[in-house]
Amino acid sequence: MNTGDRIPDKRKYLLENFGRAMQEGWLEVYYQPIIRGSSGRVCGEEALVRWDDPVLGVLNPAEFIPILESVNLIDRLDLYVLEQVLAKLDKFKEMGLYRVVHSVNFSQIDFFSSDIVAEVKQRVDASSVPPSLIAIDVIESACSTRDEAVLSKLDQFQKLGFQVWMDDYGNGDFSPILLQQINFDLLKINMNLVSQVRTSKSAKVIITELVRLAMALGIEVAAEGVEDDDEAEFLKEIGCVKLQGFYYCKPVSLSDILTRYKNGTQIGFENPDEREYYTAVGHVSLYDLAFTNNDENGMVDYFDTLPMAILQVNSEEISLLRCNANFRKFFHANFTDKRGVTTYHFKGSDKLVGFYAMTEVRQCGIDGKRRIIDERTKNGKTVELLINKISDDPVTGMAAVAVVILSVTERPGNLDDLSYNYIARALAEDYIKLYFVDMETDEYTEYASDGKNRDITAIRRGQQFFDVPEDERYKFIYKEDRARFIDSFTKEQITHDLNKYGKYTITYRSLMNGEPKYVNLKAVRVRTDNRHIIIGISDVDAQTREQEAFQRIKEERITFNRIAALSSDFINIYCVDPNTGFYEIFKMNPENMQYELDPEGGDFFKDSRERFKEIVYEEDVDALLKIFTKENIIASIKEQGLFTYTCRVKRINGGFRYVTMKTALLEELDGPHLIFGLINVDEQVRKEKEYAEKVSEAEDKAIRDELTGVKNKHAYAIAEEEFNVRIEAKRANDFALVVCDLNGLKDVNDNFGHQTGDQFIKDGCKIICTVFSHSPVYRIGGDEFVVIVQGADYGNLDKLLENMEKVNNRNAKKKEVTIAVGVAKFDGQREMSEIFDAADAEMYLNKKRMKKGEPTHHARVNF
Repeated sequence: MNTGDRIPDKRKYLLENFGRAMQEGWLEVYYQPIIRGSSGRVCGEEALVRWDDPVLGVLNPAEFIPILESVNLIDRLDLYVLEQVLAKLDKFKEMGLYRVVHSVNFSQIDFFSSDIVAEVKQRVDASSVPPSLIAIDVIESACSTRDEAVLSKLDQFQKLGFQVWMDDYGNGDFSPILLQQINFDLLKINMNLVSQVRTSKSAKVIITELVRLAMALGIEVAAEGVEDDDEAEFLKEIGCVKLQGFYYCKPVSLSDILTRYKNGTQIGFENPDEREYYTAVGHVSLYDLAFTNNDENGMVDYFDTLPMAILQVNSEEISLLRCNANFRKFFHANFTDKRGVTTYHFKGSDKLVGFYAMTEVRQCGIDGKRRIIDERTKNGKTVELLINKISDDPVTGMAAVAVVILSVTERPGNLDDLSYNYIARALAEDYIKLYFVDMETDEYTEYASDGKNRDITAIRRGQQFFDVPEDERYKFIYKEDRARFIDSFTKEQITHDLNKYGKYTITYRSLMNGEPKYVNLKAVRVRTDNRHIIIGISDVDAQTREQEAFQRIKEERITFNRIAALSSDFINIYCVDPNTGFYEIFKMNPENMQYELDPEGGDFFKDSRERFKEIVYEEDVDALLKIFTKENIIASIKEQGLFTYTCRVKRINGGFRYVTMKTALLEELDGPHLIFGLINVDEQVRKEKEYAEKVSEAEDKAIRDELTGVKNKHAYAIAEEEFNVRIEAKRANDFALVVCDLNGLKDVNDNFGHQTGDQFIKDGCKIICTVFSHSPVYRIGGDEFVVIVQGADYGNLDKLLENMEKVNNRNAKKKEVTIAVGVAKFDGQREMSEIFDAADAEMYLNKKRMKKGEPTHHARVNF
């Protein structure tokens, strides 16, 4: 419905109601996110305004902005939008959300109708928003080289720290000279040009050149109106770092943004600390390296442009950040059959195709050195790669590395075509270091191999190989092996063994990253002469420790069998690797097989928890599973030296028995191991429980009044001492003493006998316990009781005393038990006896009143 038809003069209506629209909130700011292509996160937002008029309905900017411009009121609207943006960013700061740059559109007229720079600065200075988070967005046509006033004020904005963006870049009014006069922070490609990417190759070329020009000048480029995946991928590949359009998100209100965060459906704002990293990654154009289709060296079947990708790498994995279409095709055809693979994990990949190349990418991420390497594909082709580091992410520690496929050579016709470089790398893979030594002059060259990277580099040359100071040569040898190494590794011994056996070899432990590792040193002569030798040091830690472990297992089995013969208390014992969870069991007795795991397994903690569900007594399972974790066990051992836990396990014939789990950590030759023992403690625990029950029964009897069942005078003395300690330490909480005395006990005993008198006492005690149901009651004399009132009873003390008064009134009429009561509260007294004396004195006053038939009075005693 066209509501504007009911307004004779729409222009007049809008101008008359413009001020009211701002006051009433009819003008609402919407925010369209700008996405950083390399991270997929929101790196900026454009502020857009809509007029939701109660008469005309929702108006687009094209309906009211030209009217405001015609009367020079547009600056009021633009500053109003700025104020809303600043309020939003202030709110984000309060909420702890990341803040990104917000662009505000400014009309060319703003630069003539007001001191727009001062107006903007004043508002920004009054907020918590730094100028760098505000972008002054002007359209390309407003930046004419003839408008010196506009260019001058844009320059002022930049000097004050604001960003300056050009909108509608490539719309037709642009002059390259303008980029020499204003150093724009960002250029936004016109959405009409972007929309032609899907249908026009020339549009793609034009956009590519516009981006290339901006990048060469150090200016970022954003694209407006992105509507599908093809557009987004192309724009990212050519280095358009920021993207905006309905493909990502329509303009949304502030309330919608906050709702999305609450519901977890937001795109997510980028971390400001990662801004420079992703900017550097995004600036790389994946179409900068190209060649002609006339190349006949094997590339013609694969690409029109060089395959290129940007990878994100750390010590554990490599993930794909960006790549062009040719790289995706090439990678799928030559390295993996799996489509859509975006992450490569180093662990477990050392035998897969491409491992060498991936380790070179990782090393480039560490040292930043550019390198050109060759690698073989799964099809046997040789690939030449250029690897170059781009930037480091300060938040994640990842490094961005560019990889370009420079050339591909088809598989050789025979094995003789294998390159020397490839063979040498493969043969040197097992060596940590290599030395080339002149046995006559003692001159040497030291080479380092980075193992699985298959790379050998000369790292040092020296003059006296055998005369290096001992503290320098032997500092990396494990202290327990140094004496043996020093005695063996001499020039004379090496020469002797070379002459007799053709080689010299010794195995010892070397310190690597502070940890002892087994290495093997081997020396052989160079076949071309007798004066030079090659010494290689290889890592043999795994196989040496495996041999030691085999021997240790044999010895441990003997030891555990001896333990089994000496003690019948052990049900079984396990040896567990705390790092891997691998375990072995040492059986103690065939009758205990129901409690055992498999002879060995890969995850002791997981297997044990599953077994517990079957063998542990039902009432103990949940508590055991809660505490029996690797983390809890290790923490307990660190704090106390041992982990122990006692629970009940089922018997085959029914019932249960008590067992104790005990775990210790031992340092052994091949590293730390957990020794876990399951011990039968049933007889011991049952005896201890029986003894504890008897002690508890005796203790309870000593403090319990036999007639009434409440605590006795001895128990009150203990409580009094405990409260005195708290009072002295100033740790006593609010409490009161209520002293109670039964009226008429002597008459009952004299007239009806002591048996009736005992029942009289029990009836009176029941009344006291019922009234003060949440407080301990003590019988401290024949007919005298005291109550220590705390907690809920203390808070309701006045109400409880009224209840006692009601009971007394009712019982007085029925000729039943009545009770005289006195109360005193703790209020800084030095000892509990002072409180008791005060309560006792009030009780006797009330007792006299009750004899006279007067109403009792319970004074609130506050000292």
